[in-house]
Amino acid sequence: MPETRQPPPRFNGARYCLEANARERGDKPALVMVGDEGHTDVMTFAEVDRAVRGVAAGLRGLGLPAGARVMIRMGNDADYVIVYFAALAAGLVAQPSSPQLTAGEAAFLMQDSGAAVIAAADDCPLDPEVCRGRIVLRRDDIARLRAGPALESYADTAADDPATLVYTSGTTSRPKGVLHAHRTLWGRRPMHDFWLGLREDDVVLHAGTMNWTYTLGVGIQDPWARGATTVLYNGRRDPALWPALIARHRATLFAAVPSLYRQVLKYADLAAHDLSSLRHGITAGEALSPQLLAEWRAATGTPLYEALGMSEISTYVSTSPLTPIKPGSPGKPQPGRRVAILPVEGAPEPLPAGEVGLL
Repeated sequence: MPETRQPPPRFNGARYCLEANARERGDKPALVMVGDEGHTDVMTFAEVDRAVRGVAAGLRGLGLPAGARVMIRMGNDADYVIVYFAALAAGLVAQPSSPQLTAGEAAFLMQDSGAAVIAAADDCPLDPEVCRGRIVLRRDDIARLRAGPALESYADTAADDPATLVYTSGTTSRPKGVLHAHRTLWGRRPMHDFWLGLREDDVVLHAGTMNWTYTLGVGIQDPWARGATTVLYNGRRDPALWPALIARHRATLFAAVPSLYRQVLKYADLAAHDLSSLRHGITAGEALSPQLLAEWRAATGTPLYEALGMSEISTYVSTSPLTPIKPGSPGKPQPGRRVAILPVEGAPEPLPAGEVGLL
């Protein structure tokens, strides 16, 4: 696709991440899922594309209207990724959620979003009363759809058509749904250069879970938009294991929250692993302290690039390989982002330089 600021009028996020990859680098590893004891499952771009179109055809076969919500309540595994992109491929709206929600919390999200389909892990509790009238897909159902006939082509969606519904954490009140259009994936392009420094030959290891926009974006959507490989982990959460995963999979980028970098420095034996493949680390979700930045660089010889963002608009300020890092600062506005500081009253005019306002 041409490097333009605006996406094409007809644009599908799943096609953007998968179709050209399946055609041009079908045998390349797209998704590497790592579990306990090093158990590894690898899917190529061709295999991911086929699985996504198989599930998409199955979802289409349910007779759902365009834009129907598909709530995903599964573990950190390949099926989560497949169902997410299948919903977009079918012209539906993917609704990521955490398998750790209680039945009551999940029920609120189902009712608030009007979810038509619930794709749930076998051990995820669901309220039968709330699920009445909704289609529930468990692991065997998804396996059957994956193996079934594939959708011939990705849905012909408009760039402004809804694609993903994510819910805020609800720390101050009940979670609120944030609806993102297909063009959101195109809108992530400034991050590829001006935060991630992402290349086609990269191997991106992300430490997060798939229900988080940080993982879905930086861990999956962004690498695939560049034809790079994603490595995700679904085993026990031990901070000491991450250097071993970097070394074993020759990860070039490692993405996590600052607190995990801190735990890795505290509990892992970095010197015991070959981290020469690692070009830099990516961090978001918490403020990166100058001390942690310095300690990580001293221990690994690699920088950490930070970004500031939110569920509603993704990242807009970041450091990057293209600009010097200023310790204690999350960076500068990414090219293509418009950032203005407004007075407390909310007047539309930006404040003059030097005046204090709210960001």
